[in-house]
Amino acid sequence: MMDDLRHIRVGLEEGADGMLMAHALNLPGCVAIGASAEEAMREFERSLALWLRFLASTGERVPAPDDEIQVSVDEWIATDARVGGAVSTALFEADLAPLLQDEAELGVRRLGDIRGLLLARVRRRRNLNLDVPAPATSATVRQVLEELARAQWLLLSRLGASPMAGAPDHTLARLDTAAALVVDRMTTLPDDARARRLELDGEEWTPRKVLRRLLGLEWTLGVIALAGLQAAEAENG
Repeated sequence: MMDDLRHIRVGLEEGADGMLMAHALNLPGCVAIGASAEEAMREFERSLALWLRFLASTGERVPAPDDEIQVSVDEWIATDARVGGAVSTALFEADLAPLLQDEAELGVRRLGDIRGLLLARVRRRRNLNLDVPAPATSATVRQVLEELARAQWLLLSRLGASPMAGAPDHTLARLDTAAALVVDRMTTLPDDARARRLELDGEEWTPRKVLRRLLGLEWTLGVIALAGLQAAEAENG
């Protein structure tokens, strides 16, 4: 379940490049990368603190600052992914559990809350320039947002969504269309599809894994894009 935030269960993914990615199995989207298990878990605790602060800001109940939070590594698997580049192919045992309706709705709401942070800044200023550098990358904010929309569409294709052909040309419209598709697909899964296990292009998928990856992408790429826009605004006054 995704609701007990006093005990965070972690899956470690050891990639072909020797790097490790820590995934929160019951707080999908909270991830961190390190050159060793120890480093990945240190970075994970920082990421977890940011996640809990964000959830509290949206009105969700989170452990109090003086509450003890138990973090345990429940699974450790090796994959062929280059996780140092934020690529993941892991399918954990926890991903095999059926994705319940309330979990899907909670995940979609969190996706919307993360997206809201970004869109609030984008839409606050008309004619905002998206072709500004995105921090810690060689890409622009527009390219990061395009990648977010493309990746979301790709992930949803694992649930039967149509390919991205025919999507709007404008970057923000593509993001809006992908977000609407996320809501539709994730909240209308038939009962017999909630634990469906598919293999596509050599990678195994379940609805729970799709949701975990959607939230991870929204958090990581959205934060990068938001930081780029904030830096551009600061420079331009």
